[in-house]
Amino acid sequence: MSDYRISLHREDVLLAELSVSQTRYVELTRELRARFPREDGFSLHIERRREVRRILEQSPDGLRLLGVEYRHEKVPEHA
Repeated sequence: MSDYRISLHREDVLLAELSVSQTRYVELTRELRARFPREDGFSLHIERRREVRRILEQSPDGLRLLGVEYRHEKVPEHA
């Protein structure tokens, strides 16, 4: 599952940055666009975070997750 990073800008000045789960993405972007319209100088910059790989350690106690590498991909703008 991927999640999203949404940056809210007004006239190219960063106002807020949110991390959003995939399950809430559509609802939240719809709400943000309604509350912060483009006509008032607001814009959303959205990136999807995808897992690239996991770094694991194996020991006699079992597997342990050491870290996760992610890649951020720009989400095309919707009108």
